Amino acid sequence: MILTFGARIILLSSLGVGGLDAIAIGLSAWVGSSIGVWIILLGITLVVIAAFIRRRFTIAPLGTSLLVGWFYDLWGDILFNHIVAPTETAYIGYTFLLGILVAPLGAALYISSEISMGPVDYLMIAVKERFHKSMQVGRTFIEVIFVAVGYFVGGPIGIGTICIMLFWGPILQVYYTVVQKLLGKYMRKK
Repeated sequence: MILTFGARIILLSSLGVGGLDAIAIGLSAWVGSSIGVWIILLGITLVVIAAFIRRRFTIAPLGTSLLVGWFYDLWGDILFNHIVAPTETAYIGYTFLLGILVAPLGAALYISSEISMGPVDYLMIAVKERFHKSMQVGRTFIEVIFVAVGYFVGGPIGIGTICIMLFWGPILQVYYTVVQKLLGKYMRKK
């Protein structure tokens, strides 16, 4: 819920979205169906690719993909039917900043829970494990590929997209580190 709320806030800013969202939005406009449905279909594809990289298959990210797609559409209905998109430059920037600070927090929380993770994060972890890179490097590499494909299919690419490519990984790494420390303290108290 937190991840998709942040992603929809980013879309509301109209500065550009992350690569996977750009692909889903572009395909939704090009082929039809909702953005959430495309997120689910793309998620399934990413899980298969990650399973190939990791040389093992985990089904849990498929469930997360379904939830992410569903919540993406739900937040879209709530936000875009009841909230007016900002038009003043400062408010557009604040909206984007809010989104880019909230969405990676959602990703850090569900990755840290170790219950499941989203398909993009599953792929990021596969790249991290296989190539011995940090989550930051893995996420940035994946995001660059997504942005190129998103641009090709006509997704909303903009200055916000570049900011997401550059800063999502580092923000996620900070949140992940903090959440891991907090979970460690909590587990020691139990």
